[in-house]
Order: sequence, then structure tokens, then C-alpha cells
Amino acid sequence: MKKEMKKLFVYTMGMFLLSLATSCGDEKENTGYTGVNKIHLSAENPVIEEAGATPLTVNVDLTTACEQDVTLNFEVLDDKAGILKLIHNPVTIPAGQKKATFQVVSNQKNLLAVDAYFQIGISAVPVENMALNGTLSVRVKPNPRIPGLSEKQLALIEGYKAKYNIDLTDWLGIISCRTVVNSPAGGSTTPFASEFERILEGKTIVTLSERSTAELPVLKMVDNPMGLTEYCFWVLKQETIENDEYWYDENAGPDYARVMKLLEWNKDNPGTFAMSLDGIHLTKISGGVAKLDFLGEKSKGDGEGSYPVVPFTYVFSPWEYQKKLIAEGNPDAIELKEVDGTADPDHYLMLSSVANDDFGDELNFVAPKGEIDFTAKKMTFQFVVDHYLAGGYTRVTVTYEKK
Repeated sequence: MKKEMKKLFVYTMGMFLLSLATSCGDEKENTGYTGVNKIHLSAENPVIEEAGATPLTVNVDLTTACEQDVTLNFEVLDDKAGILKLIHNPVTIPAGQKKATFQVVSNQKNLLAVDAYFQIGISAVPVENMALNGTLSVRVKPNPRIPGLSEKQLALIEGYKAKYNIDLTDWLGIISCRTVVNSPAGGSTTPFASEFERILEGKTIVTLSERSTAELPVLKMVDNPMGLTEYCFWVLKQETIENDEYWYDENAGPDYARVMKLLEWNKDNPGTFAMSLDGIHLTKISGGVAKLDFLGEKSKGDGEGSYPVVPFTYVFSPWEYQKKLIAEGNPDAIELKEVDGTADPDHYLMLSSVANDDFGDELNFVAPKGEIDFTAKKMTFQFVVDHYLAGGYTRVTVTYEKK
């Protein structure tokens, strides 16, 4: 009798463990899916400021639901200095469900001097026939450096107080901004096929430009101008290394693969990207209000003339490397300088006039304007931008407020 009970116990436990091992990895009886149950990690904008306390939410999605609760323990790979930590981890996905979230947050150790990328992976896969689809790359930005003011700049600021009764010191340093981006439908690839809106909460570092004179105050946004750096970086990646529909198609031209190989530039190594904007002129200063003129000229690709744009300056590490190779006489880098596939951000971004409706896009085009109200402590901008794969103008509205 004891031997029979022992056999029954062993058989029962074996069936239980078998069901646990297969219930999450093999759902073919219920869903028809017979492949590996993949764990997908994603985040809307996987960027963290090292000095910030705002967590990044990571979405966890399974290919198919499990019959039993499943617990997944994620980890930050190769983070020996402890720059990041995970919260709400491990993650338990209830039976019958496919989704969960956890968060990544900075430990605020302030150790980084340049951007760094960390991979979010999983410590171990808990059941058979389940696998992580891929790690999630998270970019961590170091503390921004606020430029100091020279004696000349301080004297100019005092002069503006006397001449115009305005105090520019309120608008220098780290300024919070809210940016609304409205992208049109009709783009050439899936990310831009349908219209969408993104609301970006961020911060910009503003200083007094070297272009300022005693008569003309000029501002410069030295970091995250108009709150658009991460959005423009995302667009640039969709135009290039994340452009699955053109860059990786079996009929794709050879230049895409050539430039990625030459620069070691790919989805796993997207490079670093920064922007700045100089030449924001304060004009018509009266009653504590000033108009802001912020357009500049961009040369046409054929060298014949120019057109008005918001004159962002880009520092993009793959392009900096390509320029270095060009200066050294590398024939591939030279040949790939101006073709579709170059790492030059100007090849993909700001391709049309922002002062005139070159697209015939009456629905989305708005004339550029900016204003700073020293009494209300508000600075606002509206303008349009475009890019190579866009179906029209992208409308941008930016609000800076001092509270």
C-alpha cells in the first residue's frame, strides 16, 4: 500500500511539474501557437537622466498567455557601478495574462561624464520553451553642464536691465519645457504612416549667446533645444538604422549595409546624439514682452541657394566618425558622404522651408513665431519641421515657464 501511494505521489508531482513547465511555453492547444513564448521588452522613450528621479516604465509582453502565474526576474547587465536600479521587480504575470510592467530609475550617483547605454535583460528564464526576445537598451544622460557667464556677458545683462527693463537671468540655466509634436499622416514608412501626437516634458539649458550686443539680446539653447533632442534622435533612427522597410529589405541598395559596417553603426550601437540652437533674437522689446526671431538659413543639397529653417546644430557620434574618416581620405567614407545612407543628420532632418509652405500642406503648416513675457514668466514658440520620410510638416508647440 505504501509503495502504491509513493508511486501515486511521484506520478502526481511529475504531472504537476510537467504542467508548470509546459503551461507557459506551449499554448498550441488553446491558441494554435506552437513556437517559443517570447518575452518582449519595450519603453516609449528609453532615456534616463542620471540626476533625475523620474522612473522609466518598461513594458513586458508575452507572445502568448500562460496557464499558471509566471514570475520574471529582470536585471541591469554590466552595471558594475550601480548607475541604475529596477523597481517593481521581479514581475509576476497572472495566469491568462500577457502584460506587465516594471521600472528603471537612476541611483543618482552622478558618475557619468558622457552618455552611456545599459542593457536590461533577464536573470533566468523560469520555464521551458520561453525566451527573451532581446534586451532593452536604455540611454543614461549625465548631468548637464550649465555654462558660466563671462564678465562681458554679465555687463550686457545689466545693460538690458537699464535699457529695456528686463532681467534675462530669469531665463538662463535649466528651464523646464513642455513640447507638443503633431506628426502628419502619409509618411513613407510605418512609424509615419498615421498621424500622431507626442507630449514631451523636459528641460533645456539656456545661456546668453556670444552673438549678443548691447542693443540686441540673443539666447542660445545649449542642451535639448525646444525639448526636441530625444524626439529628433528617434526620428533619425527611424530614418536610418531602425528603418526595416528600406535599409534591411532584400532589395535594399548596398550603401546602407556599407555605411553601417564602416561606422559600426547599427541598432545595438546607435551612437549618441545632441542638439543646440543659437541665434534666438529678442526684438520689439516693450512692456516686459519681446518677440523671438529664431530662424536661420540652411544650404540646399546642390549648393544652389538656401532656405529658412530652425537652425539646430547636431553632434551625432557616427557622423563625427564618418567626418574623421573623410578627413583621413577614406574612399568609402567620402563616397558615402552625401548618399542616402550617410550618417549626416542634415541629410534627413529639416529639409524644407519653415517660413513658407513648400509642401502645400495647409492642414499642418503654421508660420513660425516666438514670444517671451517677462511678467507672466512664460516663453513660447510655434513652428514646423520635416524629415525625409515625412508625409508633410510636423507641427511643434513649445512652452517654457518659470514657476
